[in-house]
Amino acid sequence: MFSMFRVCLAFILFILFVHHTDQQASKQESNPCTNAQTCGECIRTSSVCAWCASDNFESHQSRCDLKDLFVATGICQDADLQSPDFAVKIERDDDVRGGGVLEEAIQVQPQNITLRVRPNQPVTLQLQFRQAENYPVDLYFLLDMSYSMIRERNAKAWLVRLGKAMSKSMSEITKDAKLGFGSFVDKLTMPFVAWTEEMLTARCPVGVTCRRPYAFKNQQGLTRNMTLFSDKMSDALQHMSQSLDNPEGGMDGMIQVLACDDQIGWRERSRRMIVYSSNFFFHIAGDGKLGGAVGFNDGVCHLDNGGSYSTYDKILDYPSVSQLAAKVKEKKANVVFAVMGDVYDVHNRLASFIEGSAVDKLEKDGTNIIKLVRDNYDKLRSTIKFLPENAEDIEVTFQTRCTGKVMQTTNECSGLELGESVVFDVTINVSPELCKRTRRSFDIQAVGLAEKLTLNLDLICECECEKPGNEEKNSPKCFNGNGTFECGQCTCNPKRYGRNCECDEAKLSSQKSLEKCKSNPNSTVVCSDHGDCVCGVCECFSTTEDSARRYSGEFCECNDYSCDYYERQLCGGPTRGVCKCGTCQCLPGYSTINCGCSTRNDTCMASNGKLCFGQGECVCGRCQCDPRTQYRGPTCEDCPTCPSKCSLYRPCAQCMGFGSGEYASDCSEKCSEYQFEMVPTIQESKDVRTCPFNDDDGCLFRYTYEYDPDNNVILRVQTTKECPTAAPVMAISLGIVGGIVLIGIIIILLILFIKKRQEAKEFAAFEREKERARWESDANPIYKTPKSTYQNPTYRGADRKTPSEDQPFLS
Repeated sequence: MFSMFRVCLAFILFILFVHHTDQQASKQESNPCTNAQTCGECIRTSSVCAWCASDNFESHQSRCDLKDLFVATGICQDADLQSPDFAVKIERDDDVRGGGVLEEAIQVQPQNITLRVRPNQPVTLQLQFRQAENYPVDLYFLLDMSYSMIRERNAKAWLVRLGKAMSKSMSEITKDAKLGFGSFVDKLTMPFVAWTEEMLTARCPVGVTCRRPYAFKNQQGLTRNMTLFSDKMSDALQHMSQSLDNPEGGMDGMIQVLACDDQIGWRERSRRMIVYSSNFFFHIAGDGKLGGAVGFNDGVCHLDNGGSYSTYDKILDYPSVSQLAAKVKEKKANVVFAVMGDVYDVHNRLASFIEGSAVDKLEKDGTNIIKLVRDNYDKLRSTIKFLPENAEDIEVTFQTRCTGKVMQTTNECSGLELGESVVFDVTINVSPELCKRTRRSFDIQAVGLAEKLTLNLDLICECECEKPGNEEKNSPKCFNGNGTFECGQCTCNPKRYGRNCECDEAKLSSQKSLEKCKSNPNSTVVCSDHGDCVCGVCECFSTTEDSARRYSGEFCECNDYSCDYYERQLCGGPTRGVCKCGTCQCLPGYSTINCGCSTRNDTCMASNGKLCFGQGECVCGRCQCDPRTQYRGPTCEDCPTCPSKCSLYRPCAQCMGFGSGEYASDCSEKCSEYQFEMVPTIQESKDVRTCPFNDDDGCLFRYTYEYDPDNNVILRVQTTKECPTAAPVMAISLGIVGGIVLIGIIIILLILFIKKRQEAKEFAAFEREKERARWESDANPIYKTPKSTYQNPTYRGADRKTPSEDQPFLS
């Protein structure tokens, strides 16, 4: 019994020992501070690392270690600890406010900050944005004035209406608006226009006056004079022309509008909007070479004194899409493509590459352009998005509650009303690589606005004890003055090595020193063949110029470049971890074998304010839903018995499947977190939600959503849509007309039939009456003949006898 007890006790002690050893190993593996060899390297590794500059520091310990460890153990006095902290100095902090007559609107606060920070030290700042009333708006119309465009609408009435209505509409948006107008046709060179003078001026049909084609003309710069703008719009038909091919040169005009600040009249602080309207495609880079315009489009203003882009249009090629996108971003402009329906898809794809742009369909008569401008202005105005600029080797993350209560990791908020404010928590983490650069400032730019937050970085790349004045050059503490004593240790002069610079590189290593460089005394290999033995110490080789990829260890037995990668960077890059002896040593805030697992949990926050909706746990910044429940999804909010997420995923399914819907212009950005697949047929399943919706064209499309084991959303969209069968218009029309005629004939025949019947009935009645009125004389007892007969009594005719007495007279 006692022996059994001893066996159990030994087993328990063994388990505790193994557990303790694993904990120590894990702790060692997650501490990259001990790799640093100098104080500057130490403070650049992580904000949790500190350097002990004590002269009495024990040689077998690393001078660079966790600051908390130094404080807890007391092996280094506070006065000797080198662990500089960040400092924030706000240089400009004007309050956000609306615009007025005497003061300009301010929407971003603060405006300028100086940040003293060490690499790999995350610092969080607050950035406020407020939707200002009466914010300045510069609205420029860039219209296609080719005959094909004007022909498709009542041009004169449309332009006059546009000029008058636009000025009224802008007064409802802001009290500080400027309007401008320009037009384009195409380059004045073959094959884009005709080749003879007669054809240049007579390309339009008989009865229509056309001018010579032109690339671009600034008809009216930005002005507050709405009457002048309206008159210019009315006179625009004088500049109507006709090109030879269908695509137009609108992108030439777009570059000139963006580049010519003085001629167009752009204000430095305003919301710049360009409304581009056309009925056809556009030429892009490479097309101009067909007409001899072989020069690279330089994106510079080339308007002459009359506001025309004339000479250089025959020299410079059309701009590329990337040039156009870069110019729009540089000038902080918003572009609204108001185009005809048959070229909507092309301009929609173009808009997807241009930051802060939108696209909409223009009715054939142009009556909805005012509504398009107003709707897209409201959409752009109500959305704020911040992006870092010139932020190489700087990691910037944004968090905000937008208009809700739950903190989200996003750099964009939408649905903001005038006067409404939103606060972003901006976390900045600088890479040690930035210490090698001369430029150490960057901007956090409000997309589509000229306002920004400028951050000037004062990087702490070395310790105070390393700076001139705090070091001892040629110090006696460094073997005959062969080094500089700084931060508690010797930094050796060139060609000197050793802890105290006691070794001379020029001298060949002795046999004894070579023995010190072998991991195995019986081996002939020195420094594992990965380094040189100098004064009994292995100097390991670096595989590349990147100091993170090298050999290390006492005998160079470890390679520091074979660790796992995360997002194409070794151990996730210097802001996440470092590779040590084939293993990633992660910085605080990250874990796993490639440092790709974030220990933050804000990405797991559900709409109810709980982690993973209270139905799972947050692991590596992702929710792992409880398998015992039906809850699934990125934040474990979806379940079969709950309302579906069809409406939530619908915009992404639309834009990824058919390039339509509300995310059509920025699909790649809004829907990048979802996995997507087009399938010929939707497979019904109890574990898969099927969602039917009508697309923009009225056709029914179907898609499903499900979740993979990591709770990533998978969208599968059916390739075919169920469109209503086109009605046989001709047959229906003929049927309606035939039906109307047939009904008319039937009604006429019915009337004639009824009339005939009535007449026959009346005639029969007449006949009966007539028969009833016929009388025989002998049948009437009161009948008396109307004739009377008289005889002259004196008449004695020869042929007559005298009447006897008894024969009376007839009367």
